[in-house]
Amino acid sequence: MATSSNEAQPAKRQRLEDDDKESICWKYFEVPKEYGAITKCTIPGCTKQYKWCGSTSNLVGHLKTKHDITKDSIHITSTNDSEPEANLVGHLKTKHEIINSSIPLTLTGSFKSEICLRLIGIIVSFGEFSIVDNLPTSNIIKEQINKAYNNSFLQLKSKAQQEKTTIISVNKIIIADKSYVIITCCWLTENFEFHKILLLAKEWYSHTNKNEDIYGDIIKALEKWKLTNVKFYIYDNISYVDFFGRLYYRDKQKYRNLIPNVLKRRKNREKDYFNDLEYLIHSSLEKWTRENVNTQGMYDTIKVIRNAVIEIYNVVNFLKNKDVQQEIENMKKKQMFSDSTINDIRNAEEIRTCSKSRCTYHNIAFLKLMEEPFIQLVSNNRNAFIREQVIREQGKRYRELMLDSLPFSIFSIFSILLHVFKPLKHKTCSCDTVISTEEYMDLVDEIVFNADNMLRNLPSNNDLEYKIIKSLLISIPSYNGLLIEQLALFLDHHSKPDEISGVIKKCARKNSQAHYLKNICSDNLYKSIDAANNELEYYIKRPPLPLDCNINSYKWWEGSKHMLPGLAALARECLPTLTTDRDDSIKILDKPLKLDDKDMAEKIAFLQYNNVIQY
Repeated sequence: MATSSNEAQPAKRQRLEDDDKESICWKYFEVPKEYGAITKCTIPGCTKQYKWCGSTSNLVGHLKTKHDITKDSIHITSTNDSEPEANLVGHLKTKHEIINSSIPLTLTGSFKSEICLRLIGIIVSFGEFSIVDNLPTSNIIKEQINKAYNNSFLQLKSKAQQEKTTIISVNKIIIADKSYVIITCCWLTENFEFHKILLLAKEWYSHTNKNEDIYGDIIKALEKWKLTNVKFYIYDNISYVDFFGRLYYRDKQKYRNLIPNVLKRRKNREKDYFNDLEYLIHSSLEKWTRENVNTQGMYDTIKVIRNAVIEIYNVVNFLKNKDVQQEIENMKKKQMFSDSTINDIRNAEEIRTCSKSRCTYHNIAFLKLMEEPFIQLVSNNRNAFIREQVIREQGKRYRELMLDSLPFSIFSIFSILLHVFKPLKHKTCSCDTVISTEEYMDLVDEIVFNADNMLRNLPSNNDLEYKIIKSLLISIPSYNGLLIEQLALFLDHHSKPDEISGVIKKCARKNSQAHYLKNICSDNLYKSIDAANNELEYYIKRPPLPLDCNINSYKWWEGSKHMLPGLAALARECLPTLTTDRDDSIKILDKPLKLDDKDMAEKIAFLQYNNVIQY
């Protein structure tokens, strides 16, 4: 007999070759090399081992009592003793009667164990998810699910990262009275091939559930994909809650690094307004940062500038602190400032009355006027004499942020931003910042021309500061998520030009112009304007399609991208927004998401949606 290694029982000597070589135990136990050797159960999670004494009775008994495996339960065997999972098929057939040879099963992707992925497909198709939890060898299936998930995740992540722009869509769906958050990513390739993948399918837990952190989980999921090429984040307000607003307050720093610019889809076409002027500078800097993420020698500096502007509200509040103000007054009495600096401080006092304290433009203007007091206040020798430790620590942090971390003065960048965005001076602090779309477009026109004029007058140089300033001026956006769906409808080749508003055409022209300016006309504004005008005119006057023509927009633009490069670039970014909320594939997730093991549920849903497993 085989005896337990922790039991001292006498055993009869029997020859190994006399044992039943067809015994089921050798499919689940290591074959001992010699008499007296230790044989271990190979079923994942089981640690039982026996000393081989010539008989399989204890081994067979262990399989029956501990794992519910008998000779009669195995109908399909494998010649490969190293892969006991192959016999799971027979076990499933006997115990659950769900395998039918007439069911067409296909497998896509290269993975080590096809049999387990076929089992996953069967499990999904029949909704028998208790099998995953109850099978004695369920760990083998879970191991293969994890392998399949990790493999396909890396492949899809690399594929999405290589595209110029992607769109992430966040939606909340209800399946069997349960709410789920579904996050997908889609894009059009250079050849206008449409791709869409599932990033996350997760049960939406109520904010009252203290054991779950849905927003934290979503942040982690998006961080995991590391997509720096996201053009739009499309979402609907979930239960009248600003979804990304919740994420922002959940973790501001991670939100800023992860989601540089949320561009809401404006579904209500009856409203014609734009009230995001206060964030136009921020969105411009985020766009600038995103476009230079792979630029060697510049990205780190650009990120510091962006972070300094993000932090500017807190810096201004620091300078408005009563103790800090008293310290500045003391410096004035000691005649540490010139007359011009004292005049700047006086003018800064007027800006302090700005009705909107979070107005980025006026906060930059305030800090620019307070440049000299700020530098004096946070300098190493001065900071040491400040009594309040909190103020001393804040001063040290702001010095590191705005002075020590850049090879040139941050205040030169502030001067550029104030000049370029000067049209905002009398807009963002007015009582009514809700303006029409056309007014917004005119405002952006002024900003773009300011940037171009400054670019033309910029002394040519090869140092880092010149390169930074030039890249900033070139990246000034011509729109900020404005009328995205309307633009997409305009770029649908079935659209009728006479039904498109002048505002949409103007917006399309501005984006086409930006493409020419950056990629074709070598920063020549006037050439880019002419090219964009000609392109738009050609598109509007294009001949109507034949009645029997059923070519889709993607194929049409693939054939027109060389003739209309500016609009084609815009179409590649905008057209996928028309399909983000029309997704029949989501319906197939109802079965895998019912699995009690939430981790397995999310991974099986991922594999099924992304066609790693099919049935």
